[in-house]
Amino acid sequence: MTNVMLNLIDDFLQIEENEKESWKVEDDLAADWCLDKIREAKAEYNRFEIVINDKIQQLQNRLEKERQKMEQEVSFFESKLREYFETLEEKQLKTTKTMMKYKLPSGELIKKFPGPEFKRDNEILAKWLEENQMDEYIEVKKQAKWGELKKKTKVIGNAVVFEDTGEIVEGVEVIERAPEFKVEVE
Repeated sequence: MTNVMLNLIDDFLQIEENEKESWKVEDDLAADWCLDKIREAKAEYNRFEIVINDKIQQLQNRLEKERQKMEQEVSFFESKLREYFETLEEKQLKTTKTMMKYKLPSGELIKKFPGPEFKRDNEILAKWLEENQMDEYIEVKKQAKWGELKKKTKVIGNAVVFEDTGEIVEGVEVIERAPEFKVEVE
């Protein structure tokens, strides 16, 4: 019986689709009716979107509260573990140049000693490198000024041509785009 219902629904939808395909707008009254239908469909979507976005906001607020709760709990236990780690003797720890580690059955306590951070002023650094003839440490970046070049070109067929010389500009591909049809509803 379920298959019979599905077949009836499929038949109904197919008839409706066939009617939609054969139906045409033939006058201003029908065109205006279409605009009303578009407006109604957009209004219904907007209403639905508002409800969904409100629900999403509710869920995000709940998630944020849970995240804050988790962060507080994690922070509390991490601070207790940090205090415990500081009480351990150095001979109990595996120590390297960059870290100290203490193994436990459920995980590890690690204290890292990161290297220094470097804040650079690339202009001053590049100038210093030039003054000291260290050009191998200077990166030169070449890039076309497309905005300026484009003003001096025109499209002929699938090619971009430099107007002054008539030469085809290499390295630029012309990709045609289809015109867009828009319906604006007031």
